[in-house]
Amino acid sequence: MKKRRIFLWMGLTVLFAFFLLCQVGLAAEQYKVKRGDSLAKISQKFHVSIQDLRDANHLQGNALKPGELLVIPASSRASASKPPKKLAGAKGGADPAKADDVMAGIDSGDLAGELEDDLSSSAFDETNLADGETDQNSGSDLLGKWNSLPERQLLVKVTKGFIGAPYRLGGSSVSGIDCSGFVKKIYQIFDIILPRTASEQSRIGKDVSRGELEAGDLVFFHTRRSIGHVGIYIGNNEFVHASSGRARKVKIDSLYEPYYNKRYVKAVRLKGLDEGM
Repeated sequence: MKKRRIFLWMGLTVLFAFFLLCQVGLAAEQYKVKRGDSLAKISQKFHVSIQDLRDANHLQGNALKPGELLVIPASSRASASKPPKKLAGAKGGADPAKADDVMAGIDSGDLAGELEDDLSSSAFDETNLADGETDQNSGSDLLGKWNSLPERQLLVKVTKGFIGAPYRLGGSSVSGIDCSGFVKKIYQIFDIILPRTASEQSRIGKDVSRGELEAGDLVFFHTRRSIGHVGIYIGNNEFVHASSGRARKVKIDSLYEPYYNKRYVKAVRLKGLDEGM
């Protein structure tokens, strides 16, 4: 009888251990880092935040080595299989015909609730980035395509709808937002999931020269760091950004303004427009 109990407990222990191993296998998978990979690219591929990747792999910085194995959290793999959320009524992107409705929502404050997904629930201090975190591993690939010229114009309209929103370091909503949070939130509406900081955002998309700027391109500036500020270009040498200066709000500025002209670093394009549109 005693031996039977021992064998029974041993059998249950083996089954329990097997169950735990299965759960671990379902909870995470491994990704082998390839040459040219960056945390920003991997986060885009699996629809997971860079911070989640860091936490899952106990990473302190952004450096990756080819051949290194990264754990991809299970929640990210599940979301990767789902299509990104689009604006209501959109098919294959934002519906240009709904531009007026979208802007009415912004003006009335209704859009605030829709966008209040709190991209970063805790305060985020961009000054934690080390100097020299510039555009290493810069991308050369677009992250998507505009369905039409009116869709790109809609992005400009939505961007302008945030003008006057107060600046708040670490903020990510219309009640308070910082420069990289503003850019991330705007492009999330148009099916592009961006990393959280200006430095990380500068490393993805396609590099474009200052003379080739188009509406929707991201423009980057150096402040106390090599790349510490970002805005969205809207045409006519103007860009919209969440300014931490005296105004402390989302506003339009000119690239020719001495402060920004002197500190301009680069620009990247996230979505392209097919020729002939």
